[in-house]
Amino acid sequence: MYVYDYFDKYTFLCEMYDEEADKIIELVLNYFPFDNSCQVIDAKKGKNLVSRVQLPTLRLEMLEIGNIINVFSKLLRITDCAPATRKKLFYKFESTFALIKPVPPNLHGKIITFITKKGFRIVRMKNGKISKEVAIALYNHISGSSMLPLNKHFRIIIDYVTSGEVIGIELVGRNAIKEWRRCLGATDPADAEPGTLRHLYGENTLRNIAHGCNTAEDVNEMLELFFGYEKGHLPRVPYRATFENCTCCVIKPHAVLDGNVGAILEKITTSGKFTITAMAMFSVTLSNAAEFYEVYKGVLPEYEAMSIHLAEGKCVALEIKSVDPKDNCVCAFRELCGPRDPDLCRQLYPTSIRALYGSSLVHNAVHCTDLPEDGVTEVEYFFKLLANERS
Repeated sequence: MYVYDYFDKYTFLCEMYDEEADKIIELVLNYFPFDNSCQVIDAKKGKNLVSRVQLPTLRLEMLEIGNIINVFSKLLRITDCAPATRKKLFYKFESTFALIKPVPPNLHGKIITFITKKGFRIVRMKNGKISKEVAIALYNHISGSSMLPLNKHFRIIIDYVTSGEVIGIELVGRNAIKEWRRCLGATDPADAEPGTLRHLYGENTLRNIAHGCNTAEDVNEMLELFFGYEKGHLPRVPYRATFENCTCCVIKPHAVLDGNVGAILEKITTSGKFTITAMAMFSVTLSNAAEFYEVYKGVLPEYEAMSIHLAEGKCVALEIKSVDPKDNCVCAFRELCGPRDPDLCRQLYPTSIRALYGSSLVHNAVHCTDLPEDGVTEVEYFFKLLANERS
């Protein structure tokens, strides 16, 4: 294990909005892993905005380009990092594309937990149903042509992956393309090494759980096909939200960072009461977060902290429906989540989501809709408003 020296540091370039001056200030954030301390410097003025001080709430995993971090109520958006920091933290880091094939929904959480435990970082994710065009591109390497061949085996594969819901994921990690294929195991689960994904959950060469790309070119093509847009604004793989008889659940950034997305999805899908009809990962701006939580402004003292946290990293939004259409979905799902206070949950509802994965009133694992009439509205906020903004 690497032992950090007191003078080791990672340097990030940041922006902060100065309300008084009504302008953006460029700052430098130095993070010292030895004691979890940080320093914020006004580069142009050449002086400390925050002298080196320990900040227990700041973690190295939060220092991701695009994230907003809270340093003593100063909101800094990370825009870049120094070359030396990039070399230390992101050496040989690359993206790969993973596709979870049509499998029973109760496996989704297990598969995502497997992914995060292998050290991959999920940076984009959504469920969908792919067209034959996307499927053919996905398996073009075995067809030898971009045109649909008259190969029976190939047609069976295309028919299968287009037959139901899939989940597309962009993974980031060191040597991610090669490592993801290694974690998948052999195409035939019977030949896959113990502990690989296909050995654990695969049935046969067709129903072998997930797909992995072979080259960086394949990765770029599939990321564009799955997460890209047509005609400037229409997603090639549409979001699955129905906006009917639903409630909204948002898995908060700290739960994403802690690797608990899979466990929370598994908790929902194995309850026997709910189905997840839409799922997508979003990056939320501070203004969007404040707008989404506006109903709590002046009502909850944690309103500002809640808004900041939702903007601090990526979150996962879900459209949830009750298996029994007679159930009040919003109220029933709130029972599964538990009260806002995780400590209270652990005393009264120890198996609830917030009891298991929450730590405080702000870091309480998930947001869930409060009022029955707001379920559709909150789902629309993510899957219509933010989706159109290409989060």
